[in-house]
Amino acid sequence: MQTVFKARRAPAARAALAALGAAGLTWLVPTRARGLASEEPPGKKKAAQSSKDELWHPSWVEATGERTIAQRLRAGPQDGEKMKLFTSWFCPFAQRAWIALEEKGVDYSYVEINPYEVDPQLPGGYTKKQLPIEVKKAMYPDFVQSSPRGLVPAVADPNGDKVWESLHVVQYVDERFDRPPFFLPKGDPLKRAHVRIWSDFVTERMQKNFYMLLMDQDPEKQATAKGAFFAECRTFAKAMSTDGPYFLGKEISMVDIALFPFWQRFLWVGGYYRGLVMPDDPEFRRLQSWWEACSERPAFKNTLVCGGRAAPWPDVTGLAGNEGTSDYAKNLQSSLSGAKKP
Repeated sequence: MQTVFKARRAPAARAALAALGAAGLTWLVPTRARGLASEEPPGKKKAAQSSKDELWHPSWVEATGERTIAQRLRAGPQDGEKMKLFTSWFCPFAQRAWIALEEKGVDYSYVEINPYEVDPQLPGGYTKKQLPIEVKKAMYPDFVQSSPRGLVPAVADPNGDKVWESLHVVQYVDERFDRPPFFLPKGDPLKRAHVRIWSDFVTERMQKNFYMLLMDQDPEKQATAKGAFFAECRTFAKAMSTDGPYFLGKEISMVDIALFPFWQRFLWVGGYYRGLVMPDDPEFRRLQSWWEACSERPAFKNTLVCGGRAAPWPDVTGLAGNEGTSDYAKNLQSSLSGAKKP
């Protein structure tokens, strides 16, 4: 159930509403939170989540991911006893947490967080206009309590635990639900360390170079970034086991969960914005067999949304024009401009 923002009872809530009023954004908060009777402000539209929503583009066709979301969004009498996943369908970091919960067979509640303003003139209503943290506190109080910086993903366990940051959530889910599949191998400290190392490699080396390719507007620098991206992919492929399709061979691990959402974007978004085509060599054929195996795994497949909706992804549309607004995008923008990270 959605927690209602009670402006009359909490000083912090009143301060948040004051900030929204000063910014002309009070309409973003459900009217009941402002002491009025109705739940939604009249005349305002929400970003599309399914084909039933007004802003859903007619060219989009719901896929397994949208069906999973619809199932997990349905309110039930036992929802207060379920783990809550605070997420955004378009965020690759959040998709990692989503896959982890699906793999473990957890009966969770899906709580969609849209961190951007809504523009009915854009497909689905999605923009790159980031909402201030005070607005997020007003709209999604439970979420910000679980993720202090207002970033997805985060989970809230009925036992009171709150965890944020994608790979930390994956590890928490693995230990909280102590049953197969195990994302970090049991009883093998070295293999567990290697899983963490290569999960970080995905974010720090492969993903970073891909996003640099998207963000840089200089064709020569794009070519350099693409070469670096391919080199990191080959390094990763050489570290993969040959005993099975997944990174460790026959069993999935956190490495597979870390890479899958981004490889999806490498293929769909890279082709859409930069005409990216993967090379045909032994390393990339190994990665292709890995991708095919993961894509057929039910838990992974359950997080794949409509491809037409996904290609011009809200979280990378700004990146392709070097206009990203996330913390990760801002750090990459600093790298491109030669500035040091804070």
